[in-house]
Amino acid sequence: MAAAAQFQRVRDEVSCSICLELYRDPVSIECGHNFCRSCITRCWEGPGSARSCPQCRAVSREGTLRPNRELRNIVDMFRLNVSAENPRDEHLCPRHHQRLQLFCAEDHTLLCVICRESRDHKAHTVCPIEEAAQEHKKTFSIHKKKLSEEMEELQLWTAEESSTASALEENYKNQTEKIISTFELLKEFLDKEKQQLLNKLKKEHEQNMKKTQENLNELEISQFTHKGLITDLEDKFQQEDVDMLKDVKNILRRCDEVKILKPKKDDIVEKTLQSIGEDASLQEKLLELKATFPAELEWKYVKGFASTFHAELEWKFVKGFGSAVTLDPDSAHQYLVLSEDGRSVRNGGRAQDLPDTPQRFTKYIIVLGRERLSSGRHYWEVAVGDKTAWDLGVCDEAVSRKGDIALSPERGFWTVWLRDGKYEALTSPSTLLTPPAPPRAVGLFLDYEAGRLSFYNVDDGSLLYTYSGASFPPTLRPFFEPGLNQGGGNAGALRVLPVTVRG
Repeated sequence: MAAAAQFQRVRDEVSCSICLELYRDPVSIECGHNFCRSCITRCWEGPGSARSCPQCRAVSREGTLRPNRELRNIVDMFRLNVSAENPRDEHLCPRHHQRLQLFCAEDHTLLCVICRESRDHKAHTVCPIEEAAQEHKKTFSIHKKKLSEEMEELQLWTAEESSTASALEENYKNQTEKIISTFELLKEFLDKEKQQLLNKLKKEHEQNMKKTQENLNELEISQFTHKGLITDLEDKFQQEDVDMLKDVKNILRRCDEVKILKPKKDDIVEKTLQSIGEDASLQEKLLELKATFPAELEWKYVKGFASTFHAELEWKFVKGFGSAVTLDPDSAHQYLVLSEDGRSVRNGGRAQDLPDTPQRFTKYIIVLGRERLSSGRHYWEVAVGDKTAWDLGVCDEAVSRKGDIALSPERGFWTVWLRDGKYEALTSPSTLLTPPAPPRAVGLFLDYEAGRLSFYNVDDGSLLYTYSGASFPPTLRPFFEPGLNQGGGNAGALRVLPVTVRG
C-alpha cells in the first residue's frame, strides 16, 4: 500500500493539473507552475481571455511560456520506469498506467479512474468490470444459442443438398442405363442418336450438380464461419473478465453481421428429380423417322416405340427366371394363417398358439419365404387382388424379428407397399409410385449380383419401381406382409402365383 501511495504521489508530480495526464510537452508560466502546452493554450484561447494561472490565478504576460525540458526528461524517465516495472501487466491503462477497473458501455472499452474523468468518457455510462463481464456473459450466451440453432439449420440444409446430389447421381445413372439399353435395342435405326442424347443428359447433369455443389460450398462456408464464432465465444467463457471484454466490440459485431441463407431450390433440378421419363427428343427423332417406314406398316406400332419396346423385351426377359417361392411357417407372426401348400397367407386377426422361436416375428405381422437367395437371378409373382394394404419385397435374413423394424434399405429391407390408397417404395425418404392402374398381381425380379430388385404390374408388364445399385447382404429372403385386417376390409390373402421355373 505504501509503495502504491508513493507511486501515486510521484505520478501527481509529473501530471498536468488540467488534463490529469502525464505532461505532454510541458511548459512553465511566469508564476512557476507547469502545464501541458496544449492544455494552457486552450485555457487562454479566445479574445479577452484572462491569462491567469489555473492553480494560483496569477496573471502572466503574453509570450512568456517557457519549455520545461528538465520536467519533460523526468516524465520520460517516469514512463520508462513504469514500463520496466510492469512489462507484462496487461491490466494497466496504456495511457495513465493505472489499473483498469471500469468498462464504458458506449465505446465497449476498458477504463481506469483517470480515463473515467476525461472528456471522452465523462458523459458515458460506465460500470465496474465485474458487472460488465456478467452482463456480457449473458449476451454471449444468447449469441451462442442463436449461432448453435443456425448451425443445426445449416447442417439440415447440407443434408438436404447432399441428398439432392445423391438423387441427381441416381437419376443420372438410371437415365444413362435406360438410354444405353434402349438404343442397343433400337440400334438398327437410332444408333447415331445415342451419343447426342447422352451428351445432353451429361450436360444437364453437370449443370444441376454444379448448382447443387455451389449450394453445398456456400453452406460449408457458413458452417465454417459459425463454427469459428462458436469456438471464439466458448474461448471467451474461459477467459478472465478483463480479457473476455477486451475484444468484445469486434466479436459482437461479427455475431450480429453473420447471416445464413437457405439454399434456393432450382426449378430445373427439381424437374430433373421428378421426371425420370423418356427424353422428348427421342420421340421427336421417331416422328422424323416416320416417313421411312413402309406404308403397310401401321404407325401406331411405331409411335411410342422407345417407351414400350424396351419394357416389353425386359418383361419377357425377367419372366424367364421364374423361381419356386413358398412361405416359411417358422418365421410367421402368430396372427398369420398360412395355407397347407405354403403359397398363401392372410391376417387371421387373433393370435394362434405358436412357439416363440428366435425365427418368428413377434411384433410385426410378417412372414418370410423359405428360399435363401444369395446369388443369381430370381423372379416370382404375388397376387394382391383388391387388398387395401400389403408389403412385398426382400430382406436381409439377419434382420431383427423381435423389436422395432424400420423398412428401409439401410435396415436391410427393399420393399414396396400399399397404404391408404398410395403405392410407395420404402426408400429414404419414401418414393411415391403412380401406376396407371392398381396392380392385382405384383412380379418381383431379383438380380443379386447387379444389386437390383424390380417390381412389375403383372397385369400389363409395366415397371412399378426398381432398386438399383444395392449392396445386398450375404443372404436375402422373400418378404410378405398382408397388412392389418381393418375390421375385415383387408382380410384377403397374399398368394404366391405359379410361374414357369427355369430349369
